[in-house]
Amino acid sequence: MPEGTRLRLDAATRLEVSYYRNRREVRLLEGQAIFEVSSNPAMPFDVLAGPVRVTVVGTRFAVRYIPDLPGEAGVRIAVEEGKVRVAQAGGAGHVVMLSAGQQVTSDRDGGLAAVRPVASAEVAPWRNQRVRFDSQRLDVALAELGRYVDVRLVIHDPAVAALPITGVFDPADLSTFQRVLPASLPVRLKEVGQGFWEIAMR
Repeated sequence: MPEGTRLRLDAATRLEVSYYRNRREVRLLEGQAIFEVSSNPAMPFDVLAGPVRVTVVGTRFAVRYIPDLPGEAGVRIAVEEGKVRVAQAGGAGHVVMLSAGQQVTSDRDGGLAAVRPVASAEVAPWRNQRVRFDSQRLDVALAELGRYVDVRLVIHDPAVAALPITGVFDPADLSTFQRVLPASLPVRLKEVGQGFWEIAMR
């Protein structure tokens, strides 16, 4: 940005940048971004992500807001350096101050959960072409991978969709993910034509 702030965007990310006389504002419409904000106490920096407002002076932090992803209507904020102030966009609710190594998530209305620790490597793992699933539903994991590549894996069985998957994957390497599935879950892959594969129970 003109004043020195650096933004790094993940795949399938959209945002809008606005400058005002006494503040800077970024509206994250969808996706993930990491912000390295140049320090300027006279020009606070706000990130609006759905129902949440993040205000900083100088820091490096990541914001995730993907309202269309199943089970992810809220916002996640994780701080790598400095401090940020997190509140509901409308000013209601309680305010959370996050320091380096801390993260918080919100629900769809901006209600904030308890602050939790976060390792530096997990602030924005997509920077290093990694996605991490920790007992994530399989259908949600496929939706996340679909933000990066054309996932030609389909699920028709609700029981398969609900299976939990854990692991760290390169989102651009779908072939490895396909090889891991039958080894880690009670499923098989069945070719259904036109390059698509169905994930079904064994």
